[in-house]
Amino acid sequence: AAAHAAAKGDALIEALLAELERSKEHLKMDQVQAPYYIEYRVNDVEDFSAEAAFGALRENQHSHVRVLRVVVRVGDYQQDSYYNQGMGEANILPLDNDPIALRHQIWLVTDDAYKAAGEALAEKQAALKQFSIDPHPVDDFAKAPVLTAVEPTVALHVDEAAWKKTLQDMTGLYKQYPDMEAVTASARFSAANEYFVNSEGTVTRHGENIYSVQFNGTAQAEDGMRLGRSPGWTVARAEELPTHDALMAGAQAALDTIVALRKAPIVEEEYRGPVLFAPDAANDVVLSLLGANVTGRKPQLGKPNRTIGSFATSFKSRVLPNFVTVVDDPSLKDFKGKSLVGSYDVDSEGVKAQTVTLIDSGSLTGYLLGREPIRDFTTSNGHGRAAPGSYPQPNPGVLIFKSSEPQSPAALKKRIIEMATEQGRPYAYRVETLGPGNSPRLLYRVYVNDGHEELVRGAVFSELDVRSLRADLIAAGDDQLVDNRPGGVSMTVIAPSLLFDELEVKRADTSKDKLPDYPAPPLVASKSAHK
Repeated sequence: AAAHAAAKGDALIEALLAELERSKEHLKMDQVQAPYYIEYRVNDVEDFSAEAAFGALRENQHSHVRVLRVVVRVGDYQQDSYYNQGMGEANILPLDNDPIALRHQIWLVTDDAYKAAGEALAEKQAALKQFSIDPHPVDDFAKAPVLTAVEPTVALHVDEAAWKKTLQDMTGLYKQYPDMEAVTASARFSAANEYFVNSEGTVTRHGENIYSVQFNGTAQAEDGMRLGRSPGWTVARAEELPTHDALMAGAQAALDTIVALRKAPIVEEEYRGPVLFAPDAANDVVLSLLGANVTGRKPQLGKPNRTIGSFATSFKSRVLPNFVTVVDDPSLKDFKGKSLVGSYDVDSEGVKAQTVTLIDSGSLTGYLLGREPIRDFTTSNGHGRAAPGSYPQPNPGVLIFKSSEPQSPAALKKRIIEMATEQGRPYAYRVETLGPGNSPRLLYRVYVNDGHEELVRGAVFSELDVRSLRADLIAAGDDQLVDNRPGGVSMTVIAPSLLFDELEVKRADTSKDKLPDYPAPPLVASKSAHK
């Protein structure tokens, strides 16, 4: 009765609850235990996406889909059918709210999930016989408080014509840059409402909007090296998106940088010395080296580790310098006036989001957890998150990297120059942005004689890893930058400039592609082309 009251007349929640009650009463096969736990999660996603290239629109889509994920657990909280890092079944639900159509699809997916759970439990019990009995076993599933949180739904309101025009204008800048091989711009705006009910009595509904614009430009240097820039803008509120003029300026700046990169010298020497990462690059470092390593994920059967990743055996050990603290705070909606797409109130397992201090004064003190316990961590802290149709896993929400001894960008640049001078080097390196694999896209030499900077290309870091983050990071800035990252599981990283006293910078070991064999088409169409 409480669950139906919480539904507040929502037809989708009512259909989920009706089938949940029926499944609890009737779901039982011969030779298979009845489920001890059932959950239904529906992601209702409305999406507008458009893309332009070379001043012309090439994609325009408006979609609306409902994805159902059903999880059925057989066994009990101590040992159940969860096996091989995944479980449950997914399918598409009708978009209208016809209760019979909805319940029929829910019934079919529930039946499939129950059969899969029975098979998984049998496979798991057979596999466990290969291992000795753990004297301190960890439960397979954590109990969680019953939660009722039915929030208002969100909707998508977009001036599609205006945005298509903006994308065309951004990519139309290619006419001023004849050496560009590709110039594209895309927009993706979504309204996602997540519905969740389970057999414990939890009922939740919440929504989020994400607005993301991306610009991409690529070219080749005369030696064939491929060069690219891909600035993006992602916010949770439409009014925060850059104006048409601001996006045009951002696109033009990216293209100007590619022109400069074509003329920039290649990093030929092997350098080992101080490197300063600007906040944009620092966010990539923090997410790639910390994001996956602070999640509590149960290892495979028979493995004694607490979790997986580089910090699997690092609990209560120093993993970062003493001046660093890392916190994940999904409750934070804004930072310095900017909305955060990683913010949420309830995770994808119906658990209230919690603030977690992961690294305190350099020492690892916790992990991000869903309802899958690991050794020493027996309950969820509200970080079980999932893309539509996927099984929840621990993921960051709003990951914040901060220093107890922050320094200004000017002070950090002065310090890196002093360090290079002491080492007898003519310059140090500063990284503005990173690309795939944490390879520098915008890398500058900072000369010690007068502090001027020179753009260079074709470099990689050979030892940028968790060890260097622990041993070589010596200072951080006071210039924390919000980096909103859309995707299946949206998240936000907030990090400042980072100064390393020693990193290796060397030439990238990559082959260069051949240049095109003949020139690009003229930028102005000939009259004969229209005949």
